[in-house]
Amino acid sequence: MPIHTRRLCERTLDAYCARICPPAVRMAVNIGYRIDLHDVSLFEWRPICGVTGTRRAVPVAKLRWCEEDGLWRLYYYTLTGRCRALPDRAPTRSFFDLLREIDADRSGHFWGRVDGKSLRWCSSRGRCRDCDEKYCTVLGLGSSLTLRAVT
Repeated sequence: MPIHTRRLCERTLDAYCARICPPAVRMAVNIGYRIDLHDVSLFEWRPICGVTGTRRAVPVAKLRWCEEDGLWRLYYYTLTGRCRALPDRAPTRSFFDLLREIDADRSGHFWGRVDGKSLRWCSSRGRCRDCDEKYCTVLGLGSSLTLRAVT
């Protein structure tokens, strides 16, 4: 992947992970990422068997950049740990579109299996307007999205 694309991904994911896991809760749950040659892996750090100070990476999503056509493809992980292409999601040139798709998780392939809870939302019903505005700022959007939001 071109160096400027890699740097853009790093800056975006740094802001995204910081927004999802504020410093006060990072010991309980933390979101991280790894960038390989053509893959960006998003994962959640979880304690091993509830033991404080230990952690393991639980994969959440993979975004793969294809050098031949310059398109990003989105993958999810099954419960057995296999990586599968997200059905009904066409490749796109926009890394941001795929990150929004992961966050919205309409299909339940990404965040739906995190014990029914996610630090992405400020309540169990969804993201409040204030959190939604902060999220849009992180992704460089001008206004609020039409994702699940609490009124």
